[in-house]
Amino acid sequence: MKKTTLLAVLLALVIGSFAQKNFQLGLHFSPNIGWLKPNGDKIEADGAKIGYEFGIIGDFNISDNYIFATGIRLVNTGFTLNKPDVQEITNTQGGLENGYGSTVADVRLNYIEVPLTLKLRTNEVGYMKYFAQVGVGLGANYRALADEQFTYVPANGSSSQPVSNEGVDYNDEINLFRAALIVGAGFEFNFSGNTSLVTGVTFNNGFTNIISKDVHTDDINGNAVTPPNTQADKRNQSAKSINNMIVLNVGILF
Repeated sequence: MKKTTLLAVLLALVIGSFAQKNFQLGLHFSPNIGWLKPNGDKIEADGAKIGYEFGIIGDFNISDNYIFATGIRLVNTGFTLNKPDVQEITNTQGGLENGYGSTVADVRLNYIEVPLTLKLRTNEVGYMKYFAQVGVGLGANYRALADEQFTYVPANGSSSQPVSNEGVDYNDEINLFRAALIVGAGFEFNFSGNTSLVTGVTFNNGFTNIISKDVHTDDINGNAVTPPNTQADKRNQSAKSINNMIVLNVGILF
């Protein structure tokens, strides 16, 4: 019994010593700017969105200068897009019919992301250590909403008032998984012991398509084509696009 207790104590001391030297855990809250980069001209990027992310960060110190950095974070990002669209509208007689036009959508996305990166870090200069960082981010979308403004072209050629829809469920429009290349740089400022402020800038460059559906066939004005065009009501134009972010990283390691 005494041997088992002594072994357990020694094991705990070894693990604690190893963890203190080779592993640091921390928290971060980081603002970001996200935008859409379409692959082609079937949809258009129409603006960037300010977002944020927060979560747990963990540094596994392979050596003093090489660190495997990972964690788990909740990412709030988004973009604005313009696409040809067909939506149900109320006509002048009070009935429902298809309206043909275009939609500006202010899209807000939420992801759970796991970064897998390598830090190349300098030795301490004063209280500072500088680093470059590269790796990948693997994300899963758990919510997608959009505020839409749909502008249609009436059959009589008159002007129309935009139709606004807020909080539209966009889960079917967005792919579940997102992968990205992460490239960044920054510095660590040591307060005392293992406690350090970590800050820097990261470019999160998506390389998988985030748009899950095609868009409607458009005319020369960017509106969905109207009957009797044989392509009317069809979503057969590729809307492949990637989502990019610039992130200002702010965190504390313990």
